[in-house]
Amino acid sequence: MKQFDAVLTKQRMEQHIQKRLDEKILAGVVAGVWVNGKQAVDVCLGSRDPEKGIAISRETLFRMASMTKPVTGAATMLQVQRGKLELDTPISKWIPAFEKMEVAYSTPEGKILATRPANKQITPRMLLTHSSGLGTGASSVSQWNEFKPKDGQSLQSAVNGYARSLLDFQPGESQLYSACWGMDTLAALVELSADMPYKDFIRKEIFEPLDMVDTTYDPTPAQQAREMAFVDARDGKLVPIQVSAVNGFHVTAAGFPGGGAGLFSTLEDYSHFALMYLNNGTYNGYELLKKETVDQMATPQLPEHFPGMWRYTNWGLSMRVCPEQKAPDQPLTPGTFGWSGAYGTHFWVDRAKNTVGVYMSNLTDGGGAGAPTAFEFERDVMAGYGECE
Repeated sequence: MKQFDAVLTKQRMEQHIQKRLDEKILAGVVAGVWVNGKQAVDVCLGSRDPEKGIAISRETLFRMASMTKPVTGAATMLQVQRGKLELDTPISKWIPAFEKMEVAYSTPEGKILATRPANKQITPRMLLTHSSGLGTGASSVSQWNEFKPKDGQSLQSAVNGYARSLLDFQPGESQLYSACWGMDTLAALVELSADMPYKDFIRKEIFEPLDMVDTTYDPTPAQQAREMAFVDARDGKLVPIQVSAVNGFHVTAAGFPGGGAGLFSTLEDYSHFALMYLNNGTYNGYELLKKETVDQMATPQLPEHFPGMWRYTNWGLSMRVCPEQKAPDQPLTPGTFGWSGAYGTHFWVDRAKNTVGVYMSNLTDGGGAGAPTAFEFERDVMAGYGECE
């Protein structure tokens, strides 16, 4: 394998990011690349608050949106590893309200035409692979306002509400991304199986051992002072969007401990989490997950040509996995895994090259795994290995 060219990667990253800053497509970015466990590239460009002209820094806090999901995946698999949860046991074992659900048959606009009983029950594996039908399609969008978490609502109360919703397809028979409800339900399962509030569980079991001191659903006033401003890119201008400083995902309740979204974090903190996966479940000598658990999480779970699944990607347990067959524009190594956030955050773990990439920005429409910035970052890093032009 060719030695990584950190100088070339940094040059490419800075060139591409600066172009987006100049065009007012982004406000600011911090990003890093770690090779063999050590940081090889560090990029920090732009503004944390373009209105006030405050420079972005490694200490800037970002809304992680769906990069909350891999944390939920780790929490779930930790409980599976401990024998507290089982991947293929119906979740009604822990939350009886899910025992009998209905499937909606709807128009593309979400108008529900008919319902039928679900022919099987939802399992944690289905939730981890977005194949449960819960909170995942047009009919779920039409039900969002009825069942979305409310201010002050508990995780258990919200998830019991989800159990009254209509599924978008028969469990286990298709795949479609569940933005919040699927992973929220996993967080509720962790909470029940641990007999501990989910916020406390992930703080004690994940954030403290991994030295993730700034990762939280509830930023303190001092942390709020370091938050990335929330902006919208419109017609060559960065327009500030007024949202709560304590809401990690602006369509949900502030402080709600959702498994699908809601966390704040920093580049430094999230790199510790990613490096744990790179090192087969261990960070700085602390074993969070067993290697076999990480291997399982990084293994494609759905059959090839599974309904709803793009042929060039697959789901591991909570994260995207790059399969052997690479898409024409996919630069990453087969077997690489990771995920993204809707506001422009992105990370991946390449155990074959012993490389981690973490990219942090926030924009209302920053885009997730398919965002141009995500592909650009991936290509810039793989260029360091001579694999992209």
